[in-house]
Amino acid sequence: MLMVNPKSLKNKIEMDITNFKISVFLVGLITLTCCSCADQSTQLIDKEYDIHILPKPKSIEITRDAIKLSPQSKSYTQDKEIGPLLNLLSKEIKSTTGLTVDQTEKNNDFADIIFTKDESLESGEYEIVINKSILVSGGSYTALANAKTTLLQLVIRDGEDLIFPRLTIRDHADAEFRALMIDLARNWHDLATVKKLIDLAAFYKINYVQLHFTDYQLYTLPSRHYPKLSTPNKHYSFTQLEELEAYSQLRGVTIIPELEVPGHAGQFVKMHPEIFAIQDTATNPWIINMGKEEVYQAIDLLVEELTQTFKATPYIHMGGDEAIFKKVIDDPDVQAYITKHGLDNDVHELYRHFLVRMNTIVKKHGKQMCIWEGFGREGKVKIPKDILVFEFETNRYLPNHLVEDGYTVVNTSWKPLYVVNQKKWEPKTIYNWNLWRWENWWIKAPSFAPIQLEETPLVIGAMMCSWEQPQEVEIPSLRKRLPAYAERVWNTKKNVPYEEMMNSMEVTDKILSQLINDNRQDSLLVGYNFKGEE
Repeated sequence: MLMVNPKSLKNKIEMDITNFKISVFLVGLITLTCCSCADQSTQLIDKEYDIHILPKPKSIEITRDAIKLSPQSKSYTQDKEIGPLLNLLSKEIKSTTGLTVDQTEKNNDFADIIFTKDESLESGEYEIVINKSILVSGGSYTALANAKTTLLQLVIRDGEDLIFPRLTIRDHADAEFRALMIDLARNWHDLATVKKLIDLAAFYKINYVQLHFTDYQLYTLPSRHYPKLSTPNKHYSFTQLEELEAYSQLRGVTIIPELEVPGHAGQFVKMHPEIFAIQDTATNPWIINMGKEEVYQAIDLLVEELTQTFKATPYIHMGGDEAIFKKVIDDPDVQAYITKHGLDNDVHELYRHFLVRMNTIVKKHGKQMCIWEGFGREGKVKIPKDILVFEFETNRYLPNHLVEDGYTVVNTSWKPLYVVNQKKWEPKTIYNWNLWRWENWWIKAPSFAPIQLEETPLVIGAMMCSWEQPQEVEIPSLRKRLPAYAERVWNTKKNVPYEEMMNSMEVTDKILSQLINDNRQDSLLVGYNFKGEE
């Protein structure tokens, strides 16, 4: 029989317990360390993936493999301003893949997607480096919003993991002004539709959405000073407009509000004739009275309401085109006004004077005025050069003359940038347009034979204009026309063959359908029901 010393046995047991505790601690430490590592781990995949980004980046270097993010992967930024953008990225990845990349507030050692604002980059420039992790830097919030969209077009779902091709992208837009206009005054659009159109714009890196709020048919703006102006059941509340402002800003899109005067102003005249109407309203109910100080005071208050609601925009669009002057000069208030201001009994000089005063009002509220091409080249009253002229039909002031005379211009060429029910063009026609080209389908228009300008920095960008369409038509008609236009304003020199661009569009369009939960598409054919073309 083996005799055991009780004291030795006790020491052995205590040593075994100690060793066990150390082992448990080491296992726990290893487990904890591995869990921490899992938050920042990615797996290299030796597989080539097709890459479709629209608009095409300026510079892209591709490594023929990819990285896989695990379900534990996180996104991170140290900039509080950028945090909401990462939350949006997570939601949009969820919409398009069914998976999420949640945001962490820990330092970037625990994240696989890292967003950083980099002052060494230009304001509109961004860079994406996908290697062992995804590093995204941008010169501004808007640049990072564009980078976010690029990631959304790159991500692929593989089971419960997310795949990103390994690459380096450096990108920026050629045109600083890239806009989409939506006509809310001829056909009412609910808030959900407007948000969906903002999503569409953001997805193709359009940085401005102009909302045509007022016209003959409807006045869709709210007003505290003149509440009767708002069309019943077809106007937005201040709360809704503030919601749109926040929604668009989060996505890197800025809303430009449009208040149309002095023409297209039937709702002003109808709801407040005592303020806005000329004497012979029966003959001309379409124009506001440019001879009354009360009118200028009212517009000042309405512009103030706009600027208090749309704080982010540098621009206010005041319309200014297609004014009908019938019987205006016969109005007694107009007669007194033109005498006082030495306007030579000329309604066209009164109109030019009106535009100058609109510019003064808009600048007073800290914004820059935009107007449609509505004034002519000749006139005694000089139209200031600090406005933006949106050149569309070329009937009053040719684009080459505007540039020669030193005006800053936005290209809104009727063909092919107008999308108007049946009067719209196929993507190939849009893609063959360029930033310095104007064309019109109307045979009597000067640009029926296209006007092609030399490249000039005075043409700062362009705007695709969706006029008169019911809200049900907007997404189907714009979803494959807008990206063809977006490619040409992001890259003003055509560097992608049309077929390649359309191939990429087919891929990105499927992602868009998931993002906005809408896959409706029209025929994409050119309109045939208008005279003088096709």
